[in-house]
Amino acid sequence: MEASLHQAGRVRTRHTGGAPVRWGPSGRLLAVDLASLAAGWSAGSTIAGGGTRLVALSTGIGAVAVGVAAAVVCFALAGMYRSPLIGARSGALGRLVQSMGLSAVAVIVWQGATGDVAPRQALGGVAGALVVTTVARCAFDVWLISRRERGEYRTPVVVAGVADETARLVELLGLNPEAGLLPAAIVGERPAPGGDAHPTPPWMGDLDDTCDAVRRVGASGVLVGVNGLPSATVGRLVDGVSTAGIPVHLSSGLTGVSRARLRMAAVAHAPITQVSPPRHTPVQAIAKRSLDIVMASLLLVAGATVILVAAAMIKAHDGGRVLFRQERVGRDGRPFMLVKLRTMVVEAEARLDDLRDRNERDGPLFKVSDDPRITPIGGFLRSTAIDELPQLVNVLAGHMSIVGPRPALPAEAAEFDDELQRRHCVRPGVTGLWQVEASHKASFDEYRRLDLLYIDNWSLGTDVAVIVDTVQAISRRVVRALHRPAPTAPAPAGLPPAREPVEIGS
Repeated sequence: MEASLHQAGRVRTRHTGGAPVRWGPSGRLLAVDLASLAAGWSAGSTIAGGGTRLVALSTGIGAVAVGVAAAVVCFALAGMYRSPLIGARSGALGRLVQSMGLSAVAVIVWQGATGDVAPRQALGGVAGALVVTTVARCAFDVWLISRRERGEYRTPVVVAGVADETARLVELLGLNPEAGLLPAAIVGERPAPGGDAHPTPPWMGDLDDTCDAVRRVGASGVLVGVNGLPSATVGRLVDGVSTAGIPVHLSSGLTGVSRARLRMAAVAHAPITQVSPPRHTPVQAIAKRSLDIVMASLLLVAGATVILVAAAMIKAHDGGRVLFRQERVGRDGRPFMLVKLRTMVVEAEARLDDLRDRNERDGPLFKVSDDPRITPIGGFLRSTAIDELPQLVNVLAGHMSIVGPRPALPAEAAEFDDELQRRHCVRPGVTGLWQVEASHKASFDEYRRLDLLYIDNWSLGTDVAVIVDTVQAISRRVVRALHRPAPTAPAPAGLPPAREPVEIGS
């Protein structure tokens, strides 16, 4: 857990009569893990034991203590407390499952050593701990992302390189505050002034001034854009900064390659990064399609009553059609009719041209936060993602997947360049990387980057992580919706209309 428990950036302090206690994100996450692991292990082992009181110390309090301790150690060894903390979408979900499995083995081994073997209770405990800890970490992730979007709990770094590369990295970190890195200064080639959306950090000299810049801004490390710099220059910079005890992060410039495809190797003691080609076997395709069919079927059965109630509300509101059908571009560029519950007035598409000048998105995408075409009931359905449920029929029909790129309109797809057209080699998704990570952002570059990242690097693990993130996103939207007036109630006089959240499926 190292010094990462005291993450750089804005922290809370509590005075206890002596030195102040630092409450960085890693320390808070450790507290969340300890509480959720203890609760999950206790509940799971009790249920697995038939709900009876656990009388033996080794199968009760002792097992819980060993399970909690083993899990926390595994989390720390897996880097899950390392600064900056990044959530489940970066692979923490898989490491969480692996760590919990190892903690179950530790408990069983410990039970065997004490002579009180109870594998059923150990497995029940780890199952309970996995569920509770996953939910708790998801809630923590939501909290941390919201705080980072407000500028808190971000680790300051000095960005080094040529002007084009430093500008790209500053923009990337500005668009993704949830990553936890804050560009505090630039060294190297002097950058051009930035825009209002992503102001350029202060320039603090040449590459030789890197260590001085780190000390001046209190940065915890250096982020180097290696593209555009001679290899000898990169080597001298890394040696000088590392000798000063400062961590160095090297940006490869790769934007469409997942971490799973990268492997470090040593060639004559020189570090070489191997990039494996994307491979998607027929077995993976079958597994993904099976996941789509199972999830869509279960969600349709579970949500049937909700769909019927929502349909009745839409019909009662204005007497118009319940379903909204719109042509979208699917796999291999084939068009299909996307189905949703109608959330706008009947003549919404005819009024679209009147709103073009209010578009908040870059490129061919369109979004207006306070869209006057959205009905009161439609706003509620969008906030809770209920309007997306009929798309599960598109999934069963093979037009869509549960996870994939956003289904594009034909007019949007016509403006995509040749590289982005590759997004049509997979089925579009009800949810996806862009939908859960960047649909609230205006940048078309983020849309492009995340779509291309997904189509080359998708896996069942990625899909599961996106589904977990989608649950988080919908939960946040439901909470917001519950704090708003009922959909049939008139808006309070004199108040501006509430800002509508972005749709998951759009």
